[in-house]
Amino acid sequence: MTVSRKSAEDRREELVRAAIALVARKGFAAVTLRDVAAEVGVAHGLIRHYFPSREALLAAAFDRAVRDELAQLPPTVDDPLVALADWCTSSVEVHYLVWIDAWAEAPRDPELATALRAHHLALDQHTAGLLRRACAAGGGRCDDPDDAARQLTAMLDGLAVQLHVLRVLTPDEHDRVALAHAERLLALRPGTLARAVSSG
Repeated sequence: MTVSRKSAEDRREELVRAAIALVARKGFAAVTLRDVAAEVGVAHGLIRHYFPSREALLAAAFDRAVRDELAQLPPTVDDPLVALADWCTSSVEVHYLVWIDAWAEAPRDPELATALRAHHLALDQHTAGLLRRACAAGGGRCDDPDDAARQLTAMLDGLAVQLHVLRVLTPDEHDRVALAHAERLLALRPGTLARAVSSG
């Protein structure tokens, strides 16, 4: 029986996926290259062929985890208020637990900090786009969508910590506070976004 070797791309993907699984179980700080090697069943030295350092592997794992989670979010719908309401209520626990752990580790890991910053800025831009769409469609007003997006992102991140880590909010409380804040940012009537949340 001939055993086929994995392509470099497949092996790299396998290492990244193993790192993601380990981070989900142990957190970024506790994951070692030896852990990843054991998870995949390869020699420790093989990892260095694909990643020059532990930090490079963990940054790639964070990048992949975020991209995977974002790909699972529902597509933006045509109605701008529904899209904004859905964005404010899409606090996926696994997604946020990876982010929260990355925030804690980033001050000591420049490569992870770089990946974290890039994704954070992209999400700010996405949020600003949602706010612009809502305003353009007559759904409120906002003089500075970029600033409003930063405020909304900060609010959603804080609520996620309270929901998923501290457990001082229920999902319904999270959604109520998030939607009310977005309504204030756009000078919408209270309850406008709560009524817009999609059922699917």
